[in-house]
Amino acid sequence: MDLITNYLQYYIIPFLLFSTLLLTIFLLLKRIRYEHNKPRREAISNKAETFLTEIILSDRNDKKFRTKLSLFKEKIPLHKTWCKEMIINDMIRFKHSLKGKASEQINVFYQALNLDKYSARLIRDFRSFYKCEGFYHFQALDYKKGSALIKPYLRHPNIVIRSNANMAYISLSENHMESLKEQSSAISHLNMIKIMDVLHEKKIAIPKNIDEWIETENNSVTKLGLKIMVYYNYRKQAKGIIALLYNDDDTLKKESILAIRELFLTEAKTDLIQLFNKVSPDIQLEILETLIVIGDESIVPFLENTIRKATNKDVKLKAVACLNEIDKTELDLVAINDFDITKMTKHVREIYL
Repeated sequence: MDLITNYLQYYIIPFLLFSTLLLTIFLLLKRIRYEHNKPRREAISNKAETFLTEIILSDRNDKKFRTKLSLFKEKIPLHKTWCKEMIINDMIRFKHSLKGKASEQINVFYQALNLDKYSARLIRDFRSFYKCEGFYHFQALDYKKGSALIKPYLRHPNIVIRSNANMAYISLSENHMESLKEQSSAISHLNMIKIMDVLHEKKIAIPKNIDEWIETENNSVTKLGLKIMVYYNYRKQAKGIIALLYNDDDTLKKESILAIRELFLTEAKTDLIQLFNKVSPDIQLEILETLIVIGDESIVPFLENTIRKATNKDVKLKAVACLNEIDKTELDLVAINDFDITKMTKHVREIYL
């Protein structure tokens, strides 16, 4: 016991105190250095923004442009990594706020400063963080020449690298969207959001083979296909979308019900009603939500029966809301002698009751 106490008193505690002191000094010096360099960095950032504004209005073959470029290189410490990063970030910010030929000038500047080589070096780095940063540079700047360098990483064993490479490659190469249909591994929900974001940002055309996406055995590809069909308001595969209601995967069922609702596929009413009693309350709610959108008087008997027999209160309330949208008079008749249905009717008509 004395030995442990001595170790604590003379070795461990002094070591911890000394380490804490060193760490505090290190962080303090780092902060002082940052504050000292901050005005210089801001000045360089302002120079970069001013120069970017000038080159957007200049002819890339103009001698004045090349002269200005040489002078700009002399004014900034481009050999410093932080300087490269700062200028690239400024370019990305400008790129997002410009359209057409004006934004193309940014890439001329990007190459003229050899910053494309810096991004390529990041991609070749063995560390995943730097690889992903390089992918992001090419993607954000719409640097299509970089797609060849990204391509080898599309099937990388590291899921983070593979995911970021695919997002960048989709953004830079429109035809790559079509190859996603052959994806063997599952596409995560996050990656689906990223892909949809790329479609929205880049205005990429709907894949030519989109009909095949909902026929693949990879359910995640099918879900993505449904999302893309909804995004482009693509209704030519109505039968295929409705057929997915009978898939064993509940998440795929939900996605197909959502697609039916968003694409207003009124022909799906019968299939939704037939499926209703075979699925969980969670999916029943989605079906009723969809019937509110695509339903008509033909489904009133089904709704009356559901309201009377449903044991799940959420399902019952949603059925009441659905009937209220389609036929208020019929709902009043159903609610006449039922206190619970009367309360639910009042609730859907005046939500704050």
